[in-house]
Amino acid sequence: MTPLERDNIILEAALEWGADAMYDVQPGTLGMTLYIDCLCREDATYIRQKAPMMFYDLYVVVTYPTHILTYADLEQAGEDPYAALYDPKLI
Repeated sequence: MTPLERDNIILEAALEWGADAMYDVQPGTLGMTLYIDCLCREDATYIRQKAPMMFYDLYVVVTYPTHILTYADLEQAGEDPYAALYDPKLI
């Protein structure tokens, strides 16, 4: 798979199920896998209901942090799980 094909699949998935999740294509135990990392269980449940098991011949795995079940829990935690990606600390 070329980087352009990988980027196109990620873009297609984000357009299909929303841009709130993080999408990545990596080799998995069953072959190339599309990983969808959601912010909470509520979001992961919605995406898992919509997403097929295979997407462009890639297995689909939906993950979420187990301690955050709803968007209310996310707000209560007071932190964005992707904050480190937006403003990385230089050490």
